[in-house]
Amino acid sequence: MYTVNYDLLLYWTLMRMEVPPEIRCDDGFRQAGEAPQDYVTWEPENIKQQNVHYLHGALHIFDGATEIQKYTWSNTGIRLIAQIRDALQRDLYPLFVSEGASDQKLARIQHSDFLSKASRSFVSIGGTLFIYGHSLDPNDEHIIRLIPKSNVKQLFVSIYGDDNSEDNQRIITRANSLALERKKKTSLDVDFYQAETVNVWG
Repeated sequence: MYTVNYDLLLYWTLMRMEVPPEIRCDDGFRQAGEAPQDYVTWEPENIKQQNVHYLHGALHIFDGATEIQKYTWSNTGIRLIAQIRDALQRDLYPLFVSEGASDQKLARIQHSDFLSKASRSFVSIGGTLFIYGHSLDPNDEHIIRLIPKSNVKQLFVSIYGDDNSEDNQRIITRANSLALERKKKTSLDVDFYQAETVNVWG
């Protein structure tokens, strides 16, 4: 699972274990040391098990200079929003990509081990890729152009509303062009689905 959103929606959804089906999720963060901490940390050696990646970082993930920290409710009993606000008041800022243009975003990603490893993971995927709620805008071209380089064979892209709207036609054109950019022996098949028909958040 890959997200370009840095809000908490995906994290909250994955943590709702009481709602079936249970989804195996591992974002690579672990308890730091033997003594309980207010946060958990990310280590590169955990990426083999990691299957949740924040391509642009997230509001609950912080660069602690010598470690990448993720704030959690389970370790503190304090709501994440309150923890994030408290950190901001102490001049601590989340690790997320806020730059506007694609090349600026890429520069930010390349200067973070956490973000660059997520990006390299994305280009290594294969099989079928579902894109939901992303408009394939040029400001995310640094991610979009990785799809033809990956081993993905089938790409499904969500369309919201009228297929013939200007925005949807742009999305369709860009998605179809990804198949033409594929330089590998295996082809990339592109299909579209209506976003309204998918109950993503349960």
